[in-house]
Amino acid sequence: MNHKALCIVSAVALISFAGLAGLGFRSGEVETSQRVETVRESAAGTTTYTVDPVHSNVIFKIRHGTVTNFYGRFNQVDGAIEFDEDAEIISSMSFKIPVSSVDTNSRTRDGHIKGAEFFNFRQYPGMTFESTSIKPNGEGSFILKGTLSLHGVTKEIEATLDQVRTGIFRDRDVLGFEARFTIMRSDYGIMKYLADDLSETGPLGNRVDLIVAIESGI
Repeated sequence: MNHKALCIVSAVALISFAGLAGLGFRSGEVETSQRVETVRESAAGTTTYTVDPVHSNVIFKIRHGTVTNFYGRFNQVDGAIEFDEDAEIISSMSFKIPVSSVDTNSRTRDGHIKGAEFFNFRQYPGMTFESTSIKPNGEGSFILKGTLSLHGVTKEIEATLDQVRTGIFRDRDVLGFEARFTIMRSDYGIMKYLADDLSETGPLGNRVDLIVAIESGI
């Protein structure tokens, strides 16, 4: 294996350096380097990294009452990332988010969201993403394409992939990134509290922004 340092230390923009220090991260422990080389297909020479659920984050944002951006999170995420060692770049990824792990800081609201009017988690327990392509889009940024399955519907989706970093953390090869998705919940049949014209003017908006910040390792 190529021991050039493989790491993703990903942090949602809401987390500051001081916050990381509070979790036991110390300056100088992570060696990082931006990867901006052109993606090349490679059947051989790839390494699989497993998502570290303890140090990964999934945060979402939706409009509430036409005026407020409401934020929540999912507390679980699992998946795998393929790293092409020849091209020194991520070649593919997949992840799964149990929708029952939704956390909006209210047990009553979380129970409602998990229920039949929203996620219907007993019938559709997970949100899954499978990449189909990853292409450079300027320095340090990539266009990520794939399929997102949610609420029994699978649709093609495009996201921005950035903050791709590799390195060694505490003697462990790690790799990470931050992916930003935008979906319309009407596309997935989640219609509760949605405006008739599918706009942002209903009790709950249609647009949902997601940040998937992943740290993974071997």
